[in-house]
Amino acid sequence: MALFSLTNVTTHSRRPLAIIINKKQKTMKNLMKFIGLAFLTMTLAFTNVDKKTIVIDVGHGGQDNGTTVNGFDEKEIALNIANKIKELNKNSNVVIILSRDSDKFLSLSDRANQINSVKPDFVISLHANATDNQKENGKQIFVSDKNKQKEKSGDLALKLFYSFKDRNVEIKKADFYLLKNVEYPIALVELGYLTNETDREILTTEKGQYKLAKSILSVIK
Repeated sequence: MALFSLTNVTTHSRRPLAIIINKKQKTMKNLMKFIGLAFLTMTLAFTNVDKKTIVIDVGHGGQDNGTTVNGFDEKEIALNIANKIKELNKNSNVVIILSRDSDKFLSLSDRANQINSVKPDFVISLHANATDNQKENGKQIFVSDKNKQKEKSGDLALKLFYSFKDRNVEIKKADFYLLKNVEYPIALVELGYLTNETDREILTTEKGQYKLAKSILSVIK
């Protein structure tokens, strides 16, 4: 009888243990599923970050020098600053495209068509100013009411306005060809007067060009 009782006790005690082991296995499987789902969610969160495409329209080029003062050409200044903007950009989610990356001529219609084909988030067109009054200085930002996305163009102009942190910055309206014919938010920036000694120093030196590039890049980011 003693042996029979021992056998019965042993047989019945194994079943709860098996149930406990099964529960632990199920709990572990569920935990692994949860960890896998969490990892997948985190991976998707990082891989699905929207990328921005920005076009920097580099004014003039080729036989079109733009403004020339004391041997300094507007076309070269615009390209130097554009290249610095691209160089300083370390954000892999921001793609910066230059309308030209060398000294070549592009008609206004070619520029507009090229920009529209890219379908950018927004466009910044770079220029330098000139006037007979050598005392006149400062920056001007132009937008057009005829742009298809004029509200966003206005927002872009305001961001540029605050990025420069200068006292003498104006936002103006004009119906320049690109401002009317580019179908995406766009602002044209006159970065300073080559005819003004102070502005010319900023526009033509490495230090000044990097400063301008950093201001514009802060808007792009």
